[in-house]
Parts: sequence; C-alpha cells; structure tokens
Amino acid sequence: MAGSLTYTSLLSLVPLMAIALAMLAAFPAFDTVRQDLVSWAFRTFAPSIGDVVQLQINRFIDNAGRLSAIGILSLVITAIMLLVTIEGTMNAIFRVAKARSALSKLLVYWTALTLGPLLMGAALSLQGYVTALTRWSVAKAATPFLALPVPTILTWAAFAVMFSAIPNRRVAIRDAALGAIVAALLFALLRWGFGLYITSSRTYASLYGAVAVLPVFLTWTWLSWLAVLIGAEITAALPEWRSGHHLGHGPSRPGRRLTLALEILSILRDVSRAGQGGATRRQLLARTSAGERELFRLLARLHATGFTAPTIRRRVVLARDLETVSLADLVAALDMELAVEILPGDIAWNQRAQALVDKARQDGRAALGVSLREVLDDGA
Repeated sequence: MAGSLTYTSLLSLVPLMAIALAMLAAFPAFDTVRQDLVSWAFRTFAPSIGDVVQLQINRFIDNAGRLSAIGILSLVITAIMLLVTIEGTMNAIFRVAKARSALSKLLVYWTALTLGPLLMGAALSLQGYVTALTRWSVAKAATPFLALPVPTILTWAAFAVMFSAIPNRRVAIRDAALGAIVAALLFALLRWGFGLYITSSRTYASLYGAVAVLPVFLTWTWLSWLAVLIGAEITAALPEWRSGHHLGHGPSRPGRRLTLALEILSILRDVSRAGQGGATRRQLLARTSAGERELFRLLARLHATGFTAPTIRRRVVLARDLETVSLADLVAALDMELAVEILPGDIAWNQRAQALVDKARQDGRAALGVSLREVLDDGA
C-alpha cells in the first residue's frame, strides 16, 4: 500500500501544489502565505532535502500556470488520482464493504481540493500571529504554551481528519485522534532520524551523484506513508481492542459463522420489533461475540444473499421475513456443510438450532426446513 501511495504521490505532487496555490491566489488575504505554505510543506514533509525538491517543484508549478484548459483539466485529474488511491487504501484498512457513490466522491474530492489549501493557509497565518504574540511582555508567561510545536499539531490534526473522514464508515473521533497521535509521533521521529542520516551520511550522494535527491525523496515519501498507514491500522483496530474481541483476520469456523449469523438476525429482529430502524455496526459488535473484521465479512455475505441490507443512515436492517426463510436457506447462503457445531451459549435458541443441525446429519438437509422465526423465537 505504501508503495502504491508513494508512486501516486510522485505523479500528483505538482498538480496538488498548483491547485493549492491557485486556491490561495483567489484570496488576497493569503498573498503572503502562499510561499510560506510551500516552504512549510517541504520543511515538514521532506526534511533536509526540502530546499532542493522545492526549487524543482516551484519550476514545475510555474510551468503549470501556463497550461491550456485541457492541461489544467489533466492536472486536476492527476491530483484526484492521489485522492482516489488514498480513499481506496483507507477503505481497505477500515474494511469498508461499499465505496462511496460517484457523486459523493466528487463532493469529497472537491471539498478536499478547495478547502484544504484554505485551512492550511489559515493555520499558517495563525502560527505567525502566535509567534508575534510571544514577543510581547504580557505574553511571556504563556510562551511555553504558545510556542507549541505547531507543525506537529497540524500534522496530527490532518491525520485525525484523514482517519475519520476518508473511510466510508463511521469512525469514532477518539479512535481517529489516538491513531493520529501515533502517526504524528512516528512522522516526527522519522523526520528527526531521516534528517540525521542525510546530514551525517554522504553514501547516497556518492552513489547517485546529481540525481541523489530522487531516491532520497522516494524513500522519505514511502516511510511517511508507512507511518500514516500504521496510524490508520491502529485506528481501525481500537474498537476491537476495547471490546476484547479477537481481530478475526482468518476465516471463521463454519459453526461460528452460523452462530454469529443467527445472533445478528436475532438482534435485527428485536430492533425491528422495537421500531428502531435498524442497528449500527457498533451495536452489533457490542451485542455479539464477533470481531470487527469477522462481523464485516459476515455482514457482506448476508447483504449479498439478501438476508440483510444497509440503509443510507449506515444501519443494518432485515431484508427478508424470517417466517419465509428457513435454517436450510441460511446454511446454504453461508455455503456451509451440515457437519457444524453451534457454539454453546445462554441464548434460548442455541439448543434448538443445534438439535436441528444434529438431526440434519442423519435425515439430510430437509430437517433444516424450519423457519428462522421459529428457530429464534423458541423459548422466547
């Protein structure tokens, strides 16, 4: 993933910077901030080699300003390529079953390309005001607080927004904030270590000569994305760590899948009877023994076979009447054999379901022709 993001970043860097500077140019208040934004970006994201890379990028951006309408459109498309790659990577990490619609993607990308540079410009202006404020005698006592590492804070905020807004699923703010802290700290550590290596070692320069900056920049970009992905993985895993559920990386045993499927259908039936309009994935995680990845895989299977369906409010609802579908239909939907064991538990339908499965081993699948409503209502 980091390699794919590195390659796309290399292609999209100039278009993104050109669009960012064009957005700032539309607002006279940001005239003095434009060059500061470029300098800050390369000081933050390309330590020790930022000056060399910035010089070349500025030349490319100047050339981009003389492009025709078709050329500008190509720039925008190239910039969007990076956003598409980032979204796809985040959706994979957060186990998103369904990506955003084309219209929703367009709105998100347009917002990122337009508001992103403006927010960065405002943040840099604020940093300038804070720096000036620390020079006044009345603010001397607050200097330790006003002189906080603003770049690290901005990096943390950007990561938190990325982890919470890009995946097409609900992500808790606290999880995104904690994952962003890890990513920002790793990023700061990488900046320090990479800068130390660049200043103390000249091996890369003697090996690559005049083009030494290219492999160094690629390596730095790859390491940077690796830090981001580690933070995203931690953000995605935090709900399961808190719940104590296993991560569910591998395939579940057939008996466990059948048990969890019955648990989910039972919960959705109860929610439907209460008129609550479906259950959230977080509610399903809290009320079942499933890990997050395991739950998402099973929900994807139930969605695909028509037992459940997602709503526009990101809830899960029953899509079929449990009176008209049988336990045999569920077993077939999960693509399971009859030699399964229902996991023991204190739920009323556990023994009923296991008795039916045991009978099916002797009498065949026809023994499972009992409606799911009858299975789940037994003993209720």
